Amino acid sequence: MESQPRLLVIDDDDAHREGMALLLEDEGYLVDQAEGAERAMDLIRRHAYDLVITDYKMQKIDGMELLKMINDYDPLLKVIMVTGYGSIEHAVEALHLGALDYMPKPIDPVKLKEVVRRALKSQGWKHPQKTDIPLLFGEMVGQSKPIKQIAQRIRKIANIDVPVLISGESGTGKELVARAIHNASHRKDKPFIAVNTGAIAKDLIISELFGHEKGAFTGATEQRKGKFEEADGGTLFLDEVSTMPESTQIALLRVLETNRIERVGSSKSIDVDVRIVAATNVDLMELINQKKFREDLYYRLNVYRIDLPPLRKRKSDIPLLVRYFMQEFNKKYQTDVEAVDAKALEILQNYTWPGNIRELRNVVVHAMIQAKEKILPKDLPPLILQPAAEEIRLKTGTSLPEIERVSIVQTLRMVGGNKMKAATILGISRKSLYNKLEEYNIKDEEYA
Repeated sequence: MESQPRLLVIDDDDAHREGMALLLEDEGYLVDQAEGAERAMDLIRRHAYDLVITDYKMQKIDGMELLKMINDYDPLLKVIMVTGYGSIEHAVEALHLGALDYMPKPIDPVKLKEVVRRALKSQGWKHPQKTDIPLLFGEMVGQSKPIKQIAQRIRKIANIDVPVLISGESGTGKELVARAIHNASHRKDKPFIAVNTGAIAKDLIISELFGHEKGAFTGATEQRKGKFEEADGGTLFLDEVSTMPESTQIALLRVLETNRIERVGSSKSIDVDVRIVAATNVDLMELINQKKFREDLYYRLNVYRIDLPPLRKRKSDIPLLVRYFMQEFNKKYQTDVEAVDAKALEILQNYTWPGNIRELRNVVVHAMIQAKEKILPKDLPPLILQPAAEEIRLKTGTSLPEIERVSIVQTLRMVGGNKMKAATILGISRKSLYNKLEEYNIKDEEYA
């Protein structure tokens, strides 16, 4: 399990390459080595590196050509160029091609360590000797390849003010990604406003988003700003965007085109400067085919897309997430559960996690309440302990509605039928859950 930044050092001079690698390993980094560009690209394709340090003068393919190859494969991967054949022209060319820095040989160890530390800090890393849990951005925890790739995409888009669409199953952390985009952007000192459109009555969404004037409708006893005005200068996160009625979709499309809103009951336009990040846990293209979502709005929102993997696709992050949730819970409730039994951790890693990270957090909290000093298998909920007996087995080719039905039933079983808790784990509003129960004809006896 990687808990340090991973670096790649490339040089066809064995002594120089190994010297740099040892220097950086002493700093606490994971370091791989390559003796040339071909081997380097093979490693880059197989691993998620945080930083590359390459020599300029190498046989067959030099460092400048390698920099171009890296840019073509992953333009977000940071590269430091090193050479004993340095010149101003080479430095300018390397920096023009996107190199982070350019250093002459012989390498100054202090300078190299400082440049590397600064490069990694800009990507959200703390020094490996000062942190025990890698936090890529805020509460995004993990070191799996998928989570690193998401962090790279966040860094890429943070300061480019285009709409972002985040897709992923319920509980995968879509709001965390939206917050990470905001916090990494030039808007970070302005408001971040989150709205779950699925939790608002359809006849109130327009008022919630755009505000209303006094007397605009029954109950509008005073003028009220909407979420767009509250988010002015910052970021507006629209969760469960698929639930918006068509009238709201049309209004949102107009705002995206004009950057102007009108409060309900007013004909006066108000300029707003808001970055839109939307999220969905359903396939919007399928809704478009069903005439339930506007295609023009989809393309306005889907300028840049980030797809979040379910927890079952990044199980190597589970130990890190468990430790993070334990630290959070210990601090919040002054408890003292500091360890997880190896068998308990194995059980957690083998579970399928239909509720994803949100479900894992609730399970860790449940286990810590039960545990004394260490989480043991007996402290885990019954559904986690006996998944084979509790889970409905899905055959290849099972329809998406049936998978969703199974997830709802299993989650309700896990929380003893508590619909509020189940809705929270599933990442939907309680109203949406009741609609699903009716849609799939789920009876109380199925999860009692």
